[in-house]
Amino acid sequence: MRNPLSPLLIALLATSPAALSDPQAQADMSAIRGRLTRVVDQVIPPKKFPDLKVGMIVGSVGTGEIFFEKGADTLLIPASVSKIFTSYSALKKLKPNFVFKTTLLQSGLVRDGKLSGDLYVKGSGDPSLVSERLWMLVNEFRRKGIKQILGKIVIDSSYFDSEKNPESRPKYLKDQAYNAPIGAVSFNFNTTTVFVNPGDAPGLPPKVYTDPENSYIDVVNQATTGNADTDNTVQVTRTDYVKGDIGDTVLLRGSIPLDGKEMRFFRNIVNPALYAGHMLKTFLEQRGIRVDGNVEEGIVPNNAKVVLEFDSQPLWQIVWGLNKFSNNFVADQLMKKIGAEMWGPPGTLQKGLATVQDVLEDIGISKNAYTIADGSGLTRSTQVTPRQILRVLVSAHRDFGIYPEFLSSLGVSGEDGTLRNRLPTSAGMNVLRGKTGSLDGVASLAGYVPSKDGELLAFAILLNDPQVKYGKMTGWVDQIARGIRDITRK
Repeated sequence: MRNPLSPLLIALLATSPAALSDPQAQADMSAIRGRLTRVVDQVIPPKKFPDLKVGMIVGSVGTGEIFFEKGADTLLIPASVSKIFTSYSALKKLKPNFVFKTTLLQSGLVRDGKLSGDLYVKGSGDPSLVSERLWMLVNEFRRKGIKQILGKIVIDSSYFDSEKNPESRPKYLKDQAYNAPIGAVSFNFNTTTVFVNPGDAPGLPPKVYTDPENSYIDVVNQATTGNADTDNTVQVTRTDYVKGDIGDTVLLRGSIPLDGKEMRFFRNIVNPALYAGHMLKTFLEQRGIRVDGNVEEGIVPNNAKVVLEFDSQPLWQIVWGLNKFSNNFVADQLMKKIGAEMWGPPGTLQKGLATVQDVLEDIGISKNAYTIADGSGLTRSTQVTPRQILRVLVSAHRDFGIYPEFLSSLGVSGEDGTLRNRLPTSAGMNVLRGKTGSLDGVASLAGYVPSKDGELLAFAILLNDPQVKYGKMTGWVDQIARGIRDITRK
């Protein structure tokens, strides 16, 4: 039963009674706020950046005291820090050990190792179906004794709706890997990798490889190999004129020098279902299982017989990869998945957002107090406040059923994930765990860090300024984070 006015939530993020009545505690808190104010003002001189919006809050996880706040109730673009809301909601609603099911079914009979009908793949949104795991699925299928499929491979992705990318997503992102479409049957985060090496002599086409190799992607190589020491002008784009109904075309143009190093390009694909189906067919044939028919999209018939069910990685492991590496595809998959699980399939963005709203309302965040437009934060339409982020962080910490998995999913400063090259360990910052965010004009960081006294703090820093590149603001965020780490009551 929801009780947003419970004593726990009333106390959450409020100054403790002890601090209010103890003059020394008040003096200590005033000193802390003064030091952090000086840090922020030194890092970002207010008069120098008049358009910069700063939202920041720091609180004690144990006592609920607020050490510092500035613009804490201002709605700001969080970028990928928004994934905190997605991952917290997924862990709360699905639980850490939840698994996605990918089901293989058959029509027709099997005689002498030959399946007379079609092989169907029914997905439920598994975001962890990558090359290694698809190979495991194929190995399981091989043990069923089917050596030849006389019919087609039919992909049923009806567990999700047909919207591949949110309407709020910027159109200019186009074929970028971090803007991959989503689908109930997906493979390798719905991306492909294109490797380009110089040809054997100037004037010859470069050598091009796609990984993994498949029949879905057609490579059109219009590039050339230039003389040694010439400029590298190679461009690799996924064309728009084939809309994924039969496959995608990758176009190479430009020149790579004869002595140039191998180049690697990450691109998204258009049709997740067909991409996954073609990869399944490729892997089956590599394991000696012949497929006579084509790959199509369709719906599993009622009389189809289950051949096997394949489990995803557990949710805690999926969330680990989501937050460590800020995987937009995984975040958006989870958004539709929790929507389907709570409201019934097909999973839609709207159902997922409604589920997140319910989760946030349970911890006292009103539904009309923010805007979340997708699961990943790859849109400027999402606007939340630092205080709301802090409330999620504190609520996660107080729920031991999900906190270990939630905490371990956050990047460790100077060590791994998107924080690997930030806040070096030499500065004693490798105890900070956080989620980063960056868009043009946006830099953000939120997470946990112990103070110099060892008191666990939760914090959120959001900087928005369309006139300043996020790379510059990222440095500001890191300097402020160092100031938070140096907090001491002494």
